[in-house]
Amino acid sequence: MNKKEFLDDVRGRLAGLPEADIDKALEFYEESIQDRIDEGLSEEQAVAGVGTPEEIAQQILMDTPLSKIVKANIKTSERKSVRVWEIILIVLGFPIWFSVLMALFAIALAIAIVFLALIIVFFAIVLAFGVAGIAGIFASIMSLAGGNGMSALTTLGVSLILIGLALLLFIPAKAVTLWLIELMGRFVKWIKSLFIKRKNK
Repeated sequence: MNKKEFLDDVRGRLAGLPEADIDKALEFYEESIQDRIDEGLSEEQAVAGVGTPEEIAQQILMDTPLSKIVKANIKTSERKSVRVWEIILIVLGFPIWFSVLMALFAIALAIAIVFLALIIVFFAIVLAFGVAGIAGIFASIMSLAGGNGMSALTTLGVSLILIGLALLLFIPAKAVTLWLIELMGRFVKWIKSLFIKRKNK
């Protein structure tokens, strides 16, 4: 497969995306192929070294925002002729597929809210320990100024423990937050991959 055939094949697999996005993505791969040719490879070897058109199209689609993929799916489906019986099935099945679609949307939204709530809770606990520790230090100073040395010492000890806990919990809270963000990213990529598979059918 030569460079033109390769790029045309990838372009065909990206049908429906904005032309500017397709041109920008293909420009990168065209330069990559040309660099390999300049290094002494034949055109066919350079094309083979970049990857298959399926892999390249898949990578470009995974890097494309989900909203653009959805619009591309709609554009592609509009170009296909819809049969009468398909329209009848869509209309008759509306109560079912719409309910399922809303349920899936509600589940996705609930998962996102739970992840966000967990992140907020982790950092709220850390912040509460830190603020309580700092307030305790001020309280111990006031208690010491009032002549209650034993009470001041106890309050200071508890305050230092709370600040230590805040510092110790900050690292796992940050790690859990990054893990939850990565998990949400994987969830979004999974949803995106469903749209890409549908587009490639």
